[in-house]
Formats: sequence, C-alpha cells, structure tokens
Amino acid sequence: MELKVYVDRLSQPSRAIVIFCKLNKIDFEEVGIELLKGQHLTPEFKEINPMGKVPAIVVDGKFKLFESHAILIFLASTCPGVADHWYPVDPYKRAEIHSILDWHHSNLRRGSTEFIQNTLLAPLFGRPLNPQAAAEAEKVLSSSLSKIEALWLKESGQFLQGSSQPSIADLCLVCEIMQLEFLDATDRNRILGPFKKIQRWIEDMKNATKPYFDEVHQALFAAKAKLQMPLLSIALKLFQGAIDSRRQNLRHEPSRGLSTNITFHLFWWENTTSAPALGLPLDPQAAAEAEKVLFIPVKDKSLFGLKGVAGGNQPSIAYLSLVLDEKDCSRILVLYKKVQQWIEDTENATTPHFDEVHQIL
Repeated sequence: MELKVYVDRLSQPSRAIVIFCKLNKIDFEEVGIELLKGQHLTPEFKEINPMGKVPAIVVDGKFKLFESHAILIFLASTCPGVADHWYPVDPYKRAEIHSILDWHHSNLRRGSTEFIQNTLLAPLFGRPLNPQAAAEAEKVLSSSLSKIEALWLKESGQFLQGSSQPSIADLCLVCEIMQLEFLDATDRNRILGPFKKIQRWIEDMKNATKPYFDEVHQALFAAKAKLQMPLLSIALKLFQGAIDSRRQNLRHEPSRGLSTNITFHLFWWENTTSAPALGLPLDPQAAAEAEKVLFIPVKDKSLFGLKGVAGGNQPSIAYLSLVLDEKDCSRILVLYKKVQQWIEDTENATTPHFDEVHQIL
C-alpha cells in the first residue's frame, strides 16, 4: 500500500496520525501542508480534501480520505501489524471507542480549539481575538476535562475505559490536550492544574508512545518558542487593536491612550520588518501611514511628564511595556531626547533584568 499523509504538525489530529503511523511502523510519505501559509486552501489540496482541512490521506494514488478519526480507524483496520488495543476486534470495546471519538469533536476539541484560537492564534489567520468567545470556550474545555476524569479515566487502568494499553481514542484526546502547550505556564496550569488524573494520563501516553510522541510534538514546542520571540509577539499585538486605535485617546485616557497609539509602532514594524515571519507580504504604504501616527504619540509622551503615567518616580508596568515596544525604533526615536533619556532611566531601574531579557533581540 502506497500511503501519502497530508498533515501540518501544528494540527492536533495531524500529530495523532503521524504518531500512529510511526509507532505502528506503517510505511508512509508525510506531505507537509502549512496552515499558516494557507496551503490547505489551494485548489491542489482541495482535490484531496474538498473541506480544505488536514489531515488527509491518499492510498495508492486513488483512495482519498479525510477526518482524523476515520483515517485512524482505516489505518488500524487495514495495515498489518497494528496491535489490537489500538482498535479492538471486540465490538463492545470498539463501540466505546467510537462513543469517545464522537464526543471528542463537539466537546473537548471545540473547547480547546476555540479557547486557543481566541486567546492567542486567531491573528495569525487574519482573525481578531474574541475574549468573550474565549471565556465560553474555556467553560466547554473545563467541562470536557471534568468528564474525561469522571467517566473514562478509571483507577483500574492507565488509559481510557480503564484499559492497560492505549487506543486511538487515547491518542486523539491527548494530542488535543497537548495543544494547550501553546499557552503560557500560568494559563495552562490554571486549566489543567485541577485535573491530576489527566496529567498522569498524558505522561502515561508519552511513555507508551516513545519516542514518537515527543518527536512529533517538537513542532508544537518550536512554534510556541517562535510565538514568544519579539517579532511574532509584535505581530500578534498589532492585530489586537492597532487598526482601531484613535489618536484622541491620548488626550482623554493617558495610560490606555499611550498603549493604543503606540500599537501603531507594531503596525509600522510588522509592515517594515516582521510580516514575512508570518508568511505575509510587507506593505510599505501601510507602514508609512502607521509612521505618521507613531510620531504623534512618541512626541506627546512629554505631556504626561516622563515620571510614570500616574506621576510617580518609579517606572510603571505601562511604561515598561512601552519601552519594550520601542526599544529598536532608533530611526524614529533619534529626534526625541526626552524619550531616549526615559528609556535609559527605565533600563537602569530594571537592571540587570532589562538587558538580560532583551538579549533575544
């Protein structure tokens, strides 16, 4: 059987397919489809999956199949050498696996995906963040985790339904939960912290699928590291409000006004420097417009005195964040001596950590 597997390892179900194939020594060709570059929306890929989603497979150049659960069931049923515990012959056990998989998409997956998209990733796909949708998704996510612990993680075994060995349901659900690694430690611990059985189950799945679980998830951790790099962080902040900023905020609400208007610096940077890191083109015209706005807030900081927004002598959090955003704009800042002095004062007030954290720049 000639098997082509079309995946993006940043996709939870894609990782489940790749791990399953590697673990069961299924011979396959992995074809990368980069979601961030929109490759799943091309006419060529839609010939394989008209839904425009990963994963998908092509068998012997003829048979095309999409939807990760269907793919796993097909592979477990047709590939020689796949251990029975992944998709048991016993119809009762199979029915239980199908029940969990059917539940997965409308519960755990919905909560996890919508929460991460609306708190972090949506801007990378050209969509705005939605805090209200994120809050609703978190409720679904927490409820789903509670149900997994209450219904399927039994004391009699390490895996779902009290089994001593994992099934394709274990693999799908754990890969889903691993997407929470995109979050910072605080949010991840807040969400997963109460669920001790789930934490043990994740570790058991890692051990049961060594070395492929960690290998395939390297793409996730690498992407997380990139998101924490300044250029990508700047691009994310840009999409959270730069376009809707209004200059008059500066006159009415000093702290928020500074924060909103200085976001035009992010717009400027994204369109002169960092857009290619997101697979987007540079836009000189947009950069020029952003620069016009940027000159106003940088100058007008003097309206509040460079002693902190609240008038104190210690740098406030708002000031520190502004310094972080402006650090590398030397061409623009060179005209503003007060701002340069303020940056130096903030650097001195946060020694040695300011320089230490900025090493990545």
